[in-house]
Amino acid sequence: MKFNLANNFELAKYKTYSEKLISRACIVELTEKQKKRTICQNSLFHLWVKVFAEHIGEPSFDACKRDVKRELLGQKICKNIFTGQSEFEDYKTSEMTTKELGEFMDKFKIWAQTEYGCYLPYFGDSGYEEMIERYVNI
Repeated sequence: MKFNLANNFELAKYKTYSEKLISRACIVELTEKQKKRTICQNSLFHLWVKVFAEHIGEPSFDACKRDVKRELLGQKICKNIFTGQSEFEDYKTSEMTTKELGEFMDKFKIWAQTEYGCYLPYFGDSGYEEMIERYVNI
C-alpha cells in the first residue's frame, strides 16, 4: 500500500492501518519512496547544459546532454524484451530522485569547472542571475 504522508487524509489512513497491524503483531516491511527530481532541478540542469554546450562549442543541446550523462554516469544495461539481448541505455534525469540528480549535478559542476574551466552556478552562487538573464530564453 502507498500513503502520501503529506496529505492529512492519507496520514490518518496510514495511522489507522498501522495501529491495526500493530494490534495483530504483524511482520511489516516499510519502505520510503524517494521523491523524483524537482522541476527546478531539471530546469537548472538543462540550463547548465546550454551554458556548457556554448562553452565547448557544441551546437547540439541534445548531443551535449547525452554526452555529459554518458561521461559522468556511463550507461546502464537493459534487456530488449523482443530480442532478449542485453543493450546499453542512457540514464534519464526524469527517472532520478532529487538526491540522485543533486549528486549528478554536483559531479557535473565540478567536472565542467576542473576539466573545461566552465563555471556552472547554483541558485545563490555568484553569477547565477547573470546566467539566468543570458540563457533562459535561448
